[in-house]
Amino acid sequence: MDGIYFIVLLGFGALTGALLALCAALGAQPPSEPGGKTGADERGR
Repeated sequence: MDGIYFIVLLGFGALTGALLALCAALGAQPPSEPGGKTGADERGR
């Protein structure tokens, strides 16, 4: 019965790592369209 907890924990860690990698990849991209989506620094203006 302890094995299922290990599998769930392993799956949760894999999903967390994938989400972290996705956020890092999206955050590292420079804005490709100057007139398109507003950046995070321009939303409050």
